Amino acid sequence: MSRATISAVPLVVDEITLDGKRVQVQSVDLPLDQVTLDPRNPRIANTVSISISEQGEALQRKLESLLWDDPDVRDLYRQVLINKGLVERIIVRQNGTVVEGNCRTVVYRKLREKQPNEQGWKKIPARLLPADIGDREVAILLGEMHVAGKNTWTPFEKAGHVYRMHNDFALVQDEIAVRLRMSKSKVNQLIRAFDMMKAKYLPKYPGPANSRKFSYFEELFKKPPLRDWVTSTPGAENLFVDWIGTGKLDQGVQVRDLPSIIEDEDALAALSTEGFAAAQRVLAEDNPAITSKLFRKMVEMTEALRKAQLEDVQKVRQSRSTKAKKIVNELSESLRHFVELCSIEG
Repeated sequence: MSRATISAVPLVVDEITLDGKRVQVQSVDLPLDQVTLDPRNPRIANTVSISISEQGEALQRKLESLLWDDPDVRDLYRQVLINKGLVERIIVRQNGTVVEGNCRTVVYRKLREKQPNEQGWKKIPARLLPADIGDREVAILLGEMHVAGKNTWTPFEKAGHVYRMHNDFALVQDEIAVRLRMSKSKVNQLIRAFDMMKAKYLPKYPGPANSRKFSYFEELFKKPPLRDWVTSTPGAENLFVDWIGTGKLDQGVQVRDLPSIIEDEDALAALSTEGFAAAQRVLAEDNPAITSKLFRKMVEMTEALRKAQLEDVQKVRQSRSTKAKKIVNELSESLRHFVELCSIEG
């Protein structure tokens, strides 16, 4: 496959502003054979390892196979087939490397393979970047499109791009936060969560399906007690990774309850040997609010009553309506009745 600079007659020339620079982008229909997949595509680079010994057609075939194995890409295939074309053009460098739209490129290759006589699949609609656009500008462009913008990347892919902007292109977290319209703390959480997942989890539990468990790691770095635990406790990272990899934690939301589990030695042991439900049962022996909706609501109501505002008290004291007083009286009566029931023995 040729890697020479693409020459094509522009259909339309658009102008965009990128990193403070006005850039002209040509809209062209490129012969599919002039377009090459990018091994740095986040859907690939962040989930599997591509051997750097593979080059040319061998590398392209492997990249195509990896992307085609993704169910989302097969769904896209059906959408493009029904629509008989792309809704949005891919973005390509002058040498033919796809900057944005690797999945759409694979779809066109598969459509051409299935329908070799159909002319519509022999060229792919593209937007051609000028030759002087560097990797940093491309990273900023993709961040605008896929992290801050409406185009869909998975949470893990978005975090990987934030990580790359920070580590590969030396953008400070404050700048990333402004460019991608998120808080600096969010940027920091994404970078740390991605780093741990990429370095610790995926090498041990590889595969595209496992890359979709990024929410577990994001939740881990949201709460200060968990951040402190995982960064200061020897072996905590490996323990957390194995909880996810072996299904001891099977929902990302369960990570929010880890602070109480890691503080209880028995609950921690139950989590490691049996799973989240077992750890919750251990905690429930001392705190029924963990598993009982009634006790949880009682705890919430107790806290709310302690923080009652004068305005709420006055509604009972001074209101002409009897509704406020009725609510308070019924609560008092229900609580008295429950206390009596709890005091019954045998």
